[in-house]
Order: sequence, then structure tokens, then C-alpha cells
Amino acid sequence: MGSWGKTALESDEGLDILDVLIEYPADRQTVHLKDLFYHYRGLGFLSEDPEEEDFLYDQTAIALAEIVCAYIENGKTKYEKLSGLKEIVWDTENLLELRQLVQQVRDNKGGDRELYELWDEDPEWLAHLDHVIRTLSQRL
Repeated sequence: MGSWGKTALESDEGLDILDVLIEYPADRQTVHLKDLFYHYRGLGFLSEDPEEEDFLYDQTAIALAEIVCAYIENGKTKYEKLSGLKEIVWDTENLLELRQLVQQVRDNKGGDRELYELWDEDPEWLAHLDHVIRTLSQRL
């Protein structure tokens, strides 16, 4: 694992997740969050079982949440120049699922999350997760 910041997107895995996002909506201006879930699950980045613990699954969930939060906060994606992606849409169920996935990491649900164990001593990382959860919650 290579990481140079507190966000999931500031890691080697985060760059892989971002590459998939940039390639996925080829020539699409809008992407649906539920379609991203299906796509990342199909590639093995997310589990079918949201309770399953895995470093990559946790990184993917947080990275997707960071991408959605940036869209919520800015009203546009940061990736339009790279892929043409302008809009991310979701329904309440998918936004709840994304928030739950991040909350599980934050709470160390299951007690044995590798990602949590790597970062739990860093108050900035914990504050970042809290911010992501609050931002997602504001749209529910």
C-alpha cells in the first residue's frame, strides 16, 4: 500500500479506483451510483456482501464516497476534463448503502478492519471519515 495523504484517493488503490471511474463512463456525462456499485463489484473492488471486511473493499467505498462528496460540495465532478463525466446521480437507497460502508470502516465494525487499524491513531483521518459521513447524510 502506498499512501501520501489521509484520503482514500491519495493512495495507490485510490488511483486504481479513479482510473476505473474515468474509464467507466466513456462518453457519458451522467453516471448512476448504483451502476458504479455493480461495476466495481464486477471488477472485484467491492463485495456483494456489504458486511465483508477487506482492505480494498474499504478503500473503494471510501474513495467512491469521496468522489460523491466532492460532487455534492461542488455541484460538478472533478473528472469532466478526463472523461466527460459531469453528473453523478443516486437514489436514497444507494446513498444510504455508501454511507453505511464508510460508517462500518469508521466504527471498525467487525473489529478487524485492516484499513482502520492502519489509520485509527490519526485524528485527521478519523475527522475526514466523519466529514464524508456528514456530507453523505446531508443528502438523505
